[in-house]
Amino acid sequence: MAIDLYSGIARNLRILVLAVVSCGVEGCGLAVPDIKEVWDADRPPDPDQKQPKIPGAAQIEWEIKKKVYCELRDAVQAVNDPVNGIPVTEQTVAGKVLKKQPGLIPSDWQAQVSLSLQVDEVSSLIPGVTFTQILPNATQVFGAGNSFTTSQSTSLGLGGTLSSSSTRIDKFDPYYSVASLMDKHRGSACKDGGDPWDFPDFKPASSSPFILESDLGIRNWLLGAMMVDNMLPSEGSPPQALGGGGKDAGAKAVPKSKGEKPSANPDITIDTVTYEIKFIVVTSGSITPTWKLIKFSANTAGAFLGAGRTRTHDLIITLGPPTGATSQTHFASQVGNAVSNGNRSAVPGSGM
Repeated sequence: MAIDLYSGIARNLRILVLAVVSCGVEGCGLAVPDIKEVWDADRPPDPDQKQPKIPGAAQIEWEIKKKVYCELRDAVQAVNDPVNGIPVTEQTVAGKVLKKQPGLIPSDWQAQVSLSLQVDEVSSLIPGVTFTQILPNATQVFGAGNSFTTSQSTSLGLGGTLSSSSTRIDKFDPYYSVASLMDKHRGSACKDGGDPWDFPDFKPASSSPFILESDLGIRNWLLGAMMVDNMLPSEGSPPQALGGGGKDAGAKAVPKSKGEKPSANPDITIDTVTYEIKFIVVTSGSITPTWKLIKFSANTAGAFLGAGRTRTHDLIITLGPPTGATSQTHFASQVGNAVSNGNRSAVPGSGM
């Protein structure tokens, strides 16, 4: 009878292990993660309408890019719209108006955008089995009528670990000029009916914080940042090393006139401004079937099967003049963000 019991337990344990391993092969860290969630559906192809399959990831990424563009466009127009009480800024030299700029953002500025969608999936299988051999009780006699009896047993524990992880990163780096963002005749995607996934019988995937969040805060940030920049502008571009090496290498550029005020120097540019948003969504779970019998126990400590999925969605927006300094500022933000996400994925338990 005992042999049949242990045989049944071993058979069920093998079946459970095979099921767990199969789950891992399907996508619990051993397959390329998908940007979409399990409840987001791919739209099947429609041969009659000559429409191809629309993956759920493409739906989400388009909706995010559209939302960022539309909010950035509305923010730039609001910050430069005199109707909202935005003053007209002027650049003067020796008391003579050199340039008038409607609003706070120069029309020759650019907006560099970086959108990063990262998904990390992990799975772990940590089985543990302990075999126990029951021995006869031992009795110790301490003189006449004084004895102590205790149980005895030996045990052998077996354990192992199988873990896997996988990462997928989708990136988009669109570029927009402030002049194009100010064009009220552009931006058809922001209007009603401008969504290419808007079909009567289909609801687009929307499982991203960027889509679910009603307001990304771009307008308030941009208005405040440009007010600060205009009220306290910098004194020109940062010092740059001269090329070509030799004795002039490392020499620093200097303003044309040390006595000029910042507002009187036509070469002076306002600081670039950068905005970054990061959403981190973590889901995880575990299952631990436990057996504890006289001569056999399994999975009495720790999780038997664990799985986790972390979504890290980042948005970086940099506005500034079309110069190398602006591009370098944006690139530095991208590098810092990549290092931060890499460190978070590498530390166990930090995002899983």
